[in-house]
Amino acid sequence: MPLDHVKNDDASSIIRNDIISTDEATIKSYEEDNSVSDMNNQREAKETPTTVEIEQERQQQQQPYSIYSKSQKLLITFMVSCAGIISPFSGTIYYPALKPISESFEVSTSLVNLSITVYMVFQGVSPLFWGPCSDLYGRRPIYLCTMTIFIGACIALANTPSFPILLVLRMLQAFGASSGMAIGAGVIGDITTPAERGAYYSIFTSFALSSTAIGPVIGGVITNELSWRWIFWILLMIGSVGLITVLFFLPETLRALVGNGSIQANPTPSQWIKQKRLLRQNADKKTQLPSSFLSENNTTKNSNSRFKKLPGFVESFMVLRYPDVILIMIINGCFMAMLFTFMTTTPAYFSTIYNLNTLQVGLCYIPYGAGSVVGSFTTGRFVVDRDFRIIARKYGMDPEQVRKTGKLALDFPIYRARLRTVWIQMVICQIIIITYGWTLHVQAHLAVPLVLQFIGGASIASVMNVCQTLVIDLFPGKGATITATSNLVRSIFGAIATATIQPGIDRVGLGWLFSIIGLILTLTNSFIPILIKFGPSWWSKRVERREREAQRQQQKKKQGAEG
Repeated sequence: MPLDHVKNDDASSIIRNDIISTDEATIKSYEEDNSVSDMNNQREAKETPTTVEIEQERQQQQQPYSIYSKSQKLLITFMVSCAGIISPFSGTIYYPALKPISESFEVSTSLVNLSITVYMVFQGVSPLFWGPCSDLYGRRPIYLCTMTIFIGACIALANTPSFPILLVLRMLQAFGASSGMAIGAGVIGDITTPAERGAYYSIFTSFALSSTAIGPVIGGVITNELSWRWIFWILLMIGSVGLITVLFFLPETLRALVGNGSIQANPTPSQWIKQKRLLRQNADKKTQLPSSFLSENNTTKNSNSRFKKLPGFVESFMVLRYPDVILIMIINGCFMAMLFTFMTTTPAYFSTIYNLNTLQVGLCYIPYGAGSVVGSFTTGRFVVDRDFRIIARKYGMDPEQVRKTGKLALDFPIYRARLRTVWIQMVICQIIIITYGWTLHVQAHLAVPLVLQFIGGASIASVMNVCQTLVIDLFPGKGATITATSNLVRSIFGAIATATIQPGIDRVGLGWLFSIIGLILTLTNSFIPILIKFGPSWWSKRVERREREAQRQQQKKKQGAEG
């Protein structure tokens, strides 16, 4: 069943009737006096706050941050999580097909590896285009557009006749698939408050990180039992299910269009039919339409006008001028680089040291993927949100009130609330990476590096979950844009790690290289106290500057309307 919107009460209808009555009185007075001075006095009276306006503002403050129940939020999170897994899953399921593709098109392995590189590049860059688009036009139109591109690319890849065409189509596939992570994070930011965001975002990241475990295994089975071309037919099926789910069941959540969800924009087919039926019923009865329907019509007009504007693509890069954002992104990127050290060294060294075949190597990704899911879920539900509640109560705030309104005071220590215990996971991660390298160096029992992968996956997922939740808190309403920026930084760090890990091992050896990586990661520990101490002042200045800019824009619009 599609999600139903909660109807507004009749207060807005009463407000509208009061405003209409006031306008009729104004017209009557002007006709009687026909005086310019009276008209000026009436204009001044309109500019002063009325009881109706004060009541309307009070009602807006009392409205919940989101109209969706907990079960509805979980359902929306599940839908965007399934859509978000498409991009990383399409990358990891492809790994076992590298050798068969090389043999099929009679090209070298290094040339086939280029198809992984171009996919990673477009996977990192494309969200910088789709993220700002979804923050302007809405989540649903961009979801539907990108999934259609992804499906078309999968059909073409399954029938590609040559390797150069496959290379181009992999770029197109990444261009369509990569939006899922950025838009999904934006949707979760739309419907959740800072007091509960960690738990929902942990579900979202758990799905994405699980692809590192299931992707290579499924890809290996498909390649061995069927053909490498069937990988793209399977991705076509997954993409089609995602497209149908978004088309028929996922509501629009962009707060600039739908507010807390009580207004409809970019409707699902069932919502559109419901609107048309309500319009016909009220037209036949010649009764006044409900206030929520009038709001929907007004918002639809506003949303249509947004398609005439251009997204702020530069904004994705401009956020990197803020020192707190840079520090958070560096932490996130460094731990993403650590993830890639696990991913890229597993096939070569596990097959050599432990004499494993392709399918067995694929199964070795399961401990890391399982650890990522466990770490992300437990951190979001039992650490991130718990730390928020502890800090909120310490500073005299009611977490439940924040959960309802979604509003944080400028003096609230959001950095301390999010980063309170993350240093524990960072230290564990650094110890694991050093130990992991030396276990491979001494060729310890296979169970040892697999257990270390599980612990490392849990700690990496925890750190990345905290960092991403914090940046979404800092930029409300811009979750897709800020996630696109984060995705770019992580992709750059991951690409650097992928390119340098093997030359580094060849030069200094497994044990020493992983020790160097662990020591480099310890430098990020110093960022935590810096963010806790200086972050609040950086954040408050940025918010105040944004509010002043919004006031200036509002004054310009008001002056233009009066002119």
